[in-house]
Amino acid sequence: MLLTAEDYQQMGKAGIFANKPRVELINGELYTMSPISPQHSSHVDKINAFFVAALLGKAQIRTQSSIRTDVISEPEPDITILKYKEDFYLNTPATNKDVYLIIEVAVYSVENDRTVKLSKYAEADIPEYWIVIPKEGIIEAYRSPKNGVYQHKDTYKKDDVWVFNTFNLQLKGENLLI
Repeated sequence: MLLTAEDYQQMGKAGIFANKPRVELINGELYTMSPISPQHSSHVDKINAFFVAALLGKAQIRTQSSIRTDVISEPEPDITILKYKEDFYLNTPATNKDVYLIIEVAVYSVENDRTVKLSKYAEADIPEYWIVIPKEGIIEAYRSPKNGVYQHKDTYKKDDVWVFNTFNLQLKGENLLI
């Protein structure tokens, strides 16, 4: 039997996940999340600091918080750039329709981020999905989902420059990689 996002939230409220490994709900199944290493935390903090400064008042930047992509999925991306809401989504979960960009930092999770998460985010029509891969020194940027598949993929290195089109924001790989 598949869990719904509502079931998942109720389980959390009941304390079922207390003192357990971190999990996220994808396609009705619970996935154990990788441990948060110092390298992972440093990259998430750096990316967060960049986007908070660059998009202050234009978007909300979330770290390691869930996004409801459908009735049976509530993944927890490392960074999510959301539409700005004055109440900060206090009484309703952020959904795929609120997302401009999702970023995963893949220290231990490259395979899962390139398969399970890539597919889930494309199916949910997340406009852009980036995977920061510190061990390879690259950022994979997926764009333009159509019929559950991203139509474009670009790979950037630390010295590369590109534009996050939603905000006409120029980025350098060094903004995301340490």
